Amino acid sequence: MKEIRMQSKDRAVSFRLIEESGEFIVFDMSLSGPARDRTSYSGTSFEAAWKAVEAIIGVTAIPDEFKPYATAL
Repeated sequence: MKEIRMQSKDRAVSFRLIEESGEFIVFDMSLSGPARDRTSYSGTSFEAAWKAVEAIIGVTAIPDEFKPYATAL
């Protein structure tokens, strides 16, 4: 599993890749809501996962370790 945590002002997000299954998981780490509602995306589309990241922390550059998965962007 690869994981990176990103923060912008008072919002934080965990972006994970489960390499064996090709699944991306976006988890809102901000304390703004119940834990059960914090998974913003879980699936195999990098584009959809990154949109979920940007919905939480705003527009941000894709980290180098995840750029190989972002070829469609």
